[in-house]
Amino acid sequence: VILEKAKDRNLKREAIEQIAIGAIKYSIVKQSIGSDIIFDIEKSISFEGDSGPYLQYSLVRAQSVVQKSKSEKIKASFKKVPAEIGLLEKMIIRFPEIVEKAGQNYEPHMITIYLTELAHEFNNYYARNKIVDKEDKFSSYRVALTQAFSVVMKNGLWLLGILAPEKM
Repeated sequence: VILEKAKDRNLKREAIEQIAIGAIKYSIVKQSIGSDIIFDIEKSISFEGDSGPYLQYSLVRAQSVVQKSKSEKIKASFKKVPAEIGLLEKMIIRFPEIVEKAGQNYEPHMITIYLTELAHEFNNYYARNKIVDKEDKFSSYRVALTQAFSVVMKNGLWLLGILAPEKM
């Protein structure tokens, strides 16, 4: 099933394996301890919503934006901050707290819930804002925020044992 979806995206074998393994790991780890694990292959490989590939795709998207900013020579910086701090910023700073709580309670599914909500908020942010824009005085801030999201997502996926391909 993953190979069929991968044909449309022209993915390399290594990326396909990372997506498949990420889908399985996420499907297992997202369940709270003591609950039954119900594996639905279609849901597990979806690039939208509650799945490992969705998180991987969100990370790849953010990293692509950061790469584009480098080619446009826009440096990430938190020097010029918009007047309002949004939900994405508030969610990013909660990462250490979530990880600590998940570890103390032996509940790794808390990390999956957090990462899924974070990815959703980043994708909303991406849809609402042009991140790389030389004419926008907050573009450096948006790039820095995207970079921060990438670091948190990559570390969160690492904690779950999930790698993200370079391209999806």
